[in-house]
Amino acid sequence: MTESLYSEEECERVARLASLRYVKDTMPGITRQKQGEEFIYFKEGKPLTDANVLARIKKLAIPPAYQDVWICPYENGHIQATGRDKNNRKQYRYHPLWFKVRNQQKFTTMIEFGQSLPLIKRHISRELNKPAQLNRAQVICAIIYLLYHYNVRVGNAVYARQNKSYGLTTLRKKHLSLKRNKAILNFRGKNAKLWRIILSDSRIIKILKKCEEISGYELFKYVDENNSLTVVTSQEVNFYLKNITNYPFTAKDFRTWIACRETLCRLIRYNPCEDASDPFNDIIKQVSKLMGHTPAICQKNYIHPDIILSWKAESLREWANKNHDKIAHLTDDKILLLWLKSNKKRTK
Repeated sequence: MTESLYSEEECERVARLASLRYVKDTMPGITRQKQGEEFIYFKEGKPLTDANVLARIKKLAIPPAYQDVWICPYENGHIQATGRDKNNRKQYRYHPLWFKVRNQQKFTTMIEFGQSLPLIKRHISRELNKPAQLNRAQVICAIIYLLYHYNVRVGNAVYARQNKSYGLTTLRKKHLSLKRNKAILNFRGKNAKLWRIILSDSRIIKILKKCEEISGYELFKYVDENNSLTVVTSQEVNFYLKNITNYPFTAKDFRTWIACRETLCRLIRYNPCEDASDPFNDIIKQVSKLMGHTPAICQKNYIHPDIILSWKAESLREWANKNHDKIAHLTDDKILLLWLKSNKKRTK
């Protein structure tokens, strides 16, 4: 079971795509009660005897120590169970099909995301070039700048509170050090990864200084239309991205893009004349370190499966050789976009 870091909007959208029932654990469900070494399950206050439902519950493998366990009464519910672990953190068990569709969806909009990047970057640059203010647009644009350039997670308030690990929207003033011509962010991220980001862009530094000057321990805040201080949330960042691009992109799309970009470009720049060994595992390790994950998780959740397949089939090397002159004049973002478009044509 994993702690939910997904918004309700994303859960509902993916459930619909997977043809699953969108559910919440506030609705009536199945509960359990310990009796000796076993559990008895109840539905609508009566002991559950349906063998098929009991078999489904057994497959969920809900840890015995979990409290406040809720089990979905529907086999096709996008959430199958929730419970609280020993640290009172709410944990979720999702339907396998929901996870499968969600992982596929991460990669289906990559072309649109890559095509939208110039627009996003122009918009951010325009806002950051204005005099430093604590308005919503400029503070959120500073966050998006950091998402793109430093691959930091956007942050989740629940995760910060329960695990004392942080992302951009949950950073505290204590994580910021301001020097004469630079700003340093030091913090503990997810999976205990220690981040140390040294910033030299004067536009970002000016905004950070403004953020530090105002009251409250949160770092990224803005003054709203009512002259009240408002802490930026990950949902606001996602909503802002949607408004810029007219696509339902989220902050997570930056991490997927960066992982794919770094993997692809490092693979095609590998020179077999200099090293005869297969660089794939080493490159996955490098990218996983960048992402703050294990190589297995990085490969499974962040890297487009067709990048991996095309490398193993040696078609990626053929593509790179065929497009050598074109690639030589492209940025890494444009190289990935070119490959994505070529791959889409090839796999149609």
